[in-house]
Amino acid sequence: MKMDILRDAHYVYNFDRELFYNPEAKKAFSFPFIDDHGEDELARSIHERTDGNGWKFYFNFPPCDHVRRELEGVLAKDSRMHLHEVQSAS
Repeated sequence: MKMDILRDAHYVYNFDRELFYNPEAKKAFSFPFIDDHGEDELARSIHERTDGNGWKFYFNFPPCDHVRRELEGVLAKDSRMHLHEVQSAS
């Protein structure tokens, strides 16, 4: 059911980083966070409003600044690749 909630909200899985992310929402959920939290809390987090200025990471333990910057770069690149694939399929 949790995977359905994420897919319905247009989250994509990044195998290398083991997280689900949504480039439009600029949110990323780690697999341990998803496992450790209930469906209601996951849905609330997905619908939570953010300031939109940067990525919001839902991890059991927040990533340090170095890891955060690295993830932001990887997800930005992944997002561009995913967008290209979606446009090519149209």
